[in-house]
Amino acid sequence: MKGMAIGLLVLLCVPAGFAAKSAAPASSPAEMSPQQAAGDEFRRGAQLLDRAAKQHAELLAAKEKQREAVQKKLNKTLETAVRSFEKATQFDPRMVQAYSELGFALRKLGRYEQSLAAYDKALSIMPGYSPAIEYRAEAHLGLNRVAEARDAYLLLFSGDRPRADLLFAAMTKWVAARSADPAGADPQQVAALAKFVEERAAIHAQTSAATMASKDMRTW
Repeated sequence: MKGMAIGLLVLLCVPAGFAAKSAAPASSPAEMSPQQAAGDEFRRGAQLLDRAAKQHAELLAAKEKQREAVQKKLNKTLETAVRSFEKATQFDPRMVQAYSELGFALRKLGRYEQSLAAYDKALSIMPGYSPAIEYRAEAHLGLNRVAEARDAYLLLFSGDRPRADLLFAAMTKWVAARSADPAGADPQQVAALAKFVEERAAIHAQTSAATMASKDMRTW
């Protein structure tokens, strides 16, 4: 009984509201700065893109009858990522990484023009931001714009070799795909890029072994 009485006395001596305040989180969403809120949305979007990468691998391995369901799941994840990155840019209109990743998600959804707009915004803030340069080049490839992709590759080759390697692989894949099915591409453009890739292959092979991809590089 004596112990209970002491405990009751201690509780009575605690200032009103102290316990509730001490249990509350350090900051609520309403108390976050725009930059903190942007960071939260960016991290959420990045996690969604990591999930989308796994779903993409699942799609490649799926049997024909499963592909539609997996594709829908992948698209849903990408759409959610788009919303997170859009929120990040609304909270912080100068968040270069958010615009770049927004462009990536839009590109994977096949929304190339919107993707290019996001990349262009990123590069208007930071002209030398190599992830956006490489991602934008792949969006140009999606629209069969060969010259833009080639110019971006040459720029990256002297400035960010791992990303140049990534773009070179994308160009090689594009040539193979368009050679089998032009999909609206000018055959002369396909031939021109095929020649460029062939000419660069030897140089590429001699030097690419020394490069190492960044851990945050998206390669799918």
